[in-house]
Parts: sequence; C-alpha cells; structure tokens
Amino acid sequence: METAQNKSYRKLQVETASPIDLVIMLYDRAIVLFDKARKEILDKQYEAKGHTLNKATSIIFELLSTLDKEKGGEIATSLSGLYNFVLREITDANTNLNTKALDNAKKVMSELRESWNNIKDNKELDVNTREHFSSSIDISG
Repeated sequence: METAQNKSYRKLQVETASPIDLVIMLYDRAIVLFDKARKEILDKQYEAKGHTLNKATSIIFELLSTLDKEKGGEIATSLSGLYNFVLREITDANTNLNTKALDNAKKVMSELRESWNNIKDNKELDVNTREHFSSSIDISG
C-alpha cells in the first residue's frame, strides 16, 4: 500500500516531469498494471483484475487523448493504432481471462517505452514543452 509520503513524492514527480518523462511514467505504470492483472487472473482474483485493467485502460485513453494528429502526423496515427490495439487486448484479457493478450499489450507498451526513452535526450525534437501534455491520470498504486 502506498503511504501519504509516497503519494506526495509521486505527485511532485509528475508535477515537475517533462512531457516525455510523463509519457514514460504512463508506460511504466501500464506495464506494472499488466503484470498485476496477469497475476490476478492466474490467482482467480477476478474483481481485482477488473479494477487493475480499468486503471490500465484509463492510462491508454489518456495517451490517446494527448495525441496531436496535426502536429504528429504519421507518428501520431501509428501511435493511435497501437494504443487501440492495446485497448482491444485489455478488453480480451478482461472478458476472456486471456493472459496472452496481456503479454501482447505489455510487449507493445514496453517497446514504445523504450523508443520514447531513446529519443528523450534528442535535442532536435521538441518534446520537452508542457503545452503538448497535461495528465489528470493518477499513476500511483
């Protein structure tokens, strides 16, 4: 369980992070949630699995809602397709208790996370202004 001190620290991290760091935090949290839901399916904790996958779904919707297809062009369109695939996999996992779907979703999010991490320090890209991203999602426990 997360303590008040941990929540305060997490809140400060989010408030002071660059937009790209926020995206990476969302990917990290989604990946953790996929692992948690997988375990909950295997342990037959179906109510907890539903709650966990609802959180993961919220994260993916947040990522989708921040895409700017005008500025992002082909990349934003590709990300939209990948996020929609992940949403379908979450739905499959939730409805059919399909752990393979969670593995697929985790793989996509892990690869995207790695890609964002690789471009994070690229000085040629304008990824560090806060105007492109405003998250109201809770990435804590």
